[in-house]
Amino acid sequence: MREDMDKVIVERPRRGGGVQGDGRAFRNSRERGSHLGMKRGYDHPKGLNENLQPLRRWLHKQVHRPWDKVWSELCRGIDRRSTVQAHIFLHIDDFVVRDAVMHGGEVLVRSRWWAGSDRVPLREAPHVELFVHPATGILLPNRYRRGAAQRRKAEREAKVAAAQGVVKPCAPYHAIDAVTQWHRIDGCWWEVTLARVPEVRRLEPAPRCYDVLRRCLVTRRGCEPPAFGTTDTMAMYGRPNVYAECMRKLGRAEVRSRLGERG
Repeated sequence: MREDMDKVIVERPRRGGGVQGDGRAFRNSRERGSHLGMKRGYDHPKGLNENLQPLRRWLHKQVHRPWDKVWSELCRGIDRRSTVQAHIFLHIDDFVVRDAVMHGGEVLVRSRWWAGSDRVPLREAPHVELFVHPATGILLPNRYRRGAAQRRKAEREAKVAAAQGVVKPCAPYHAIDAVTQWHRIDGCWWEVTLARVPEVRRLEPAPRCYDVLRRCLVTRRGCEPPAFGTTDTMAMYGRPNVYAECMRKLGRAEVRSRLGERG
């Protein structure tokens, strides 16, 4: 850790000041109160000017290290007896979840930053950047965070394309044959086998099929809100009235060989 970390983060000039607006006109007007504070009548009072990015970058560089050693290094570099420097420790919880627990072999974290919030699996908490593993005490990154950001970006692009009337797949894929496609999800390639959704017969309920890729039930009349992708089957698979019947993860060697042959 750099020796002047405390100065870089909190000991910076305060923002604001300079041209304050016409405060004198307010103080001399009839609308003013009988007792005025020092900041009354100013448009842009001074405020704190914290720069937490150096602390954030330093914490991300400490991943895969024991949290006890990281905490010891923080305490050596920052004097907690100083009120200004001790303020830095209040922002550590903004980037690191230190109270994660294990339940059923899965890491659970709080769904929100406050103490009374419910605990959810790590894959459902994209707001978590780093966490301390409850079993090993190692500082680890939340690898589901990047996948969640990619899904949100794909959803936004799909909404824009739908508003513009452009049919665009929500995830990169290659059509291998009539029933086989390769979909790229969170940096990994999956082989998806498609099947046709059964037709609806008169006086009978619509047959429902489970889409293993979107993780939802689909019918000829539509589908439930998916956990991944979009409700538009045409945008998802390039064909209507189909669903992902099964899928398997592909190895790197197989992807290189097949995509090399196709390219």
